[in-house]
Amino acid sequence: MVLRVPAHVTSAPAAVRTEFERVAQPFALPAGRAVLGPGELCSGMSFIVEGAVRVYLIGENGREVTLYRVTDGEACVLTASCLLGQSEFPAAAIVETPVQGAAVPGPVFRDWVSRHSHWREYVFRLIATRLASVLGQMNDVVFQPLEARLARHLLQFSGGRAGPVCVTQEELAHELGSAREVISRVLGRWRESGMVDLEKGVVHLRSATALRDLSSRG
Repeated sequence: MVLRVPAHVTSAPAAVRTEFERVAQPFALPAGRAVLGPGELCSGMSFIVEGAVRVYLIGENGREVTLYRVTDGEACVLTASCLLGQSEFPAAAIVETPVQGAAVPGPVFRDWVSRHSHWREYVFRLIATRLASVLGQMNDVVFQPLEARLARHLLQFSGGRAGPVCVTQEELAHELGSAREVISRVLGRWRESGMVDLEKGVVHLRSATALRDLSSRG
């Protein structure tokens, strides 16, 4: 397999690029592959070049809530934290769409962070970006009505237009930190009011205007 170098490495100083190309190993993972689970140790740092990995929490009741996705050109901040702190992974991660990337062993990544300002700055940016994202999501879950969050989520998938959104009610529950039964009740009310139509694995948005009105309520 040919090594595909992430963009932030191709633009890095020559010494950083050379080390990365010498040590990094290419990998490919299929959709649905579990990558890490709660309490597991991280063996290395992976950089996604193509595809998406979903990182999520699992509650004691089995419910899931998505924390963030690692997509093209990104890396997992929790993996970086676990490697640098030599601690266990606190969440779960699964391949959402087929992934290609490059991985380096944990000890090598720790050495790079200690020696290269490029890698230290990379980790700091990773932490800042993900922290802002997770705090924003926490704000939504705690302070925003579920109907507003669900409407925004569906409109985001549809590009703000009426039309089909290919997503299951279980997936919506995972994204919004809710239960599938609650999502089902909300969508059922919307169907009765003519805002959506439902079929297995698809939510058809009939009134983007009504959903936008709902999404603005907080």
